[in-house]
Amino acid sequence: MYCNKKNVNILTALLVEHGVRHVVVCPGSRNAPLVHNFSQCEKLECHAATDERSAGFLALGLRQQSQSPVAICVTSGSALLNVLPAVAEATYQQQGIVVISADRPSAWVDQLDGQTLPQPQALGVFASVSVSLPEVGEDETEAWHCNRLVNEALLANKAPGHPSVHINVPLSEPLFEFTVEELPRERVVKGGLWSDAVFREAILGEYEKANRPMVVMGQLPSESALDKESIACLQKGAVVLAEPISMEGLHDTCTDQMLALLNRETEAYHPDWILYVGGHTVSKRLRHFLRAQHPETMQILVSEDGKLRDVSQHTQRLVLGNAKEVLQGLIERIASTPSSQERDDFLNLWTELRQKVQSRQSSFVPAFSQLQAVSLFERSIHRESAWVYYANSMSVRLAALYAQGYCRCNRGVNGIEGSLSVAVGASLANTEQRVYGVIGDLSFFYDQNALWQQLKGNLRILLLNNGQGGIFRILKGLNESPVRDTLVAGSHETTAQGVCQQYKVGYRCATDEESLQEGMDWLVNEQSDKPLLLEVKTSAQMDETEFRRFYAHLRK
Repeated sequence: MYCNKKNVNILTALLVEHGVRHVVVCPGSRNAPLVHNFSQCEKLECHAATDERSAGFLALGLRQQSQSPVAICVTSGSALLNVLPAVAEATYQQQGIVVISADRPSAWVDQLDGQTLPQPQALGVFASVSVSLPEVGEDETEAWHCNRLVNEALLANKAPGHPSVHINVPLSEPLFEFTVEELPRERVVKGGLWSDAVFREAILGEYEKANRPMVVMGQLPSESALDKESIACLQKGAVVLAEPISMEGLHDTCTDQMLALLNRETEAYHPDWILYVGGHTVSKRLRHFLRAQHPETMQILVSEDGKLRDVSQHTQRLVLGNAKEVLQGLIERIASTPSSQERDDFLNLWTELRQKVQSRQSSFVPAFSQLQAVSLFERSIHRESAWVYYANSMSVRLAALYAQGYCRCNRGVNGIEGSLSVAVGASLANTEQRVYGVIGDLSFFYDQNALWQQLKGNLRILLLNNGQGGIFRILKGLNESPVRDTLVAGSHETTAQGVCQQYKVGYRCATDEESLQEGMDWLVNEQSDKPLLLEVKTSAQMDETEFRRFYAHLRK
């Protein structure tokens, strides 16, 4: 029988699946559920040691001889600190050990409770990864979180250099209930280097067996771009879901719009193999779509730094490699792999959905609004000779609807600060190329000090000013708050005219369709030795109406 602590049972199951066979266990009451579990698991061999400092070196000796992951389990408090010398030695020998520490609930730290100290990060720089597991109740998210953290730590221990890792396990009383008959079946994330021919072949072999393959692209740097022929080949072998921030050369992706038309239960559109490359996505629908897939669907994450960013909550393989190299490897395999009727049917299904979206979108004519402004902007600029930056929040969401090419955006943290500054920095670095910044009012006024530079006429700014943070008007339920506009959305009546005058930026304002057309022509085509800014003044209510009308038109 195993203990009734779900986080301990998840950890025990994953230790076995990741190849741990030896565990050095030290005495204590708080770690008793852990020690009990390890002793009851036939695939784990326990070695008792009273002195934690000696136990750590004992684990190192086991690691050296077995050449497989080895764990040490200690109780709470200073017991963990006594392992540090061995952890440092193991790390420098590139024979890192897995340190498992029992802990008391964090609420009792510094509250005169025995054997309590801040244990997460206690091993400092000598543990490459330090995770503290949640105490898992009935919440599925807590169970996923616990699973992800354990996978993350154990994958890191097997990475090149074999660094030491630390898994901290908070445990509340009662501790000594051993009523669980079997360990849970846990998702195991297997990792490997793309440069490892055996691992690479396993990934590509799984693609060959797939009937419904899909590639999902988050944000990628411009140097990850593929040539047109490669993109065309990729799209012949897999459904590609991407966004304007994903890759140059991928146009009319319509990802969010397509998913808006799909019922998540529509099995025919669900893939059986997913490769995820890049960072953040804009579309929440895309993230929900990935999380709605069957857990058995093979989901592969490409990570340059080896970190497990489990966007889908179902990642099964972690590929340590460069996104472009992995995509090129897949493209080569696609070119040499005969297609199948089921795969062709899957690709055609998504192609028809994309064409339906494109047809409906092209027939939608927005009234004067931010949608109309961005649509006109994208039709007016010369993308082949321009760098285009979109600010976060509603600006980049409008890019997802209308962008005709690659867009840059601060999606690392997704904050609104610094969006203007990044565009300004780009215009300073490359004065021979036109740099456009499309930005909302809160982002602009927050970052207006970016204009305190010696700027040139290659910088052009499209300011979308509806007097508040427009995204707050489309968040379900927030309209029930009487302070939504005044306190949450930052309602204001500021214009950029004074700012432009102060910083010697050319200024025009559009307040209707006619002045928008004239202003856009000026912004794009005017020859100037100083920056130009077109402020499009709309109403938040009209912008909300047009945004909702857009998606209603798609669904009709």
